[in-house]
Amino acid sequence: MLTSDTAEVAAIEDPSIPGPDECKPYDGAAVWPGGYIRSLEMRVAEGHRPGAGKVWLRTDHPLTDHADSSDFARLMGLVDTANGIAARVPPGKGSYAFPNLDLQVHMYRRPQGEWLGLDNAVSFGSDGIGLTSTVLHDRQGPFGRAEQILTLRKS
Repeated sequence: MLTSDTAEVAAIEDPSIPGPDECKPYDGAAVWPGGYIRSLEMRVAEGHRPGAGKVWLRTDHPLTDHADSSDFARLMGLVDTANGIAARVPPGKGSYAFPNLDLQVHMYRRPQGEWLGLDNAVSFGSDGIGLTSTVLHDRQGPFGRAEQILTLRKS
């Protein structure tokens, strides 16, 4: 996409969330097993609850094996995590599985830095369909949205 200077008309409607330095450490591995989650540094904002929350995350592991992996690649490699950061029901046996079937990312500016902020809301319908909707942030503020369609299955 061709970019140009549109600063004179720039406007963002999505509200900012508290930055990672204003949030508390969060142990995502207490909710989700696996090496991927353990590889993340996570911070959680006040008011985090099942179904909605604000979490910051970053990792020391680049998406590619190139030392010059871009901020864009680093942050996009973390976006799929959004579906699990405010799980509406606890994952695991005797509950529901809610894997996402897709991931769509829409941006209104190019992200920067190593921290990805997720302002997340998870909705479950009564027919086995759900949706995780997330406003994406970097330290400068919101930069776009991610949507994930979920399939709900009794585990």
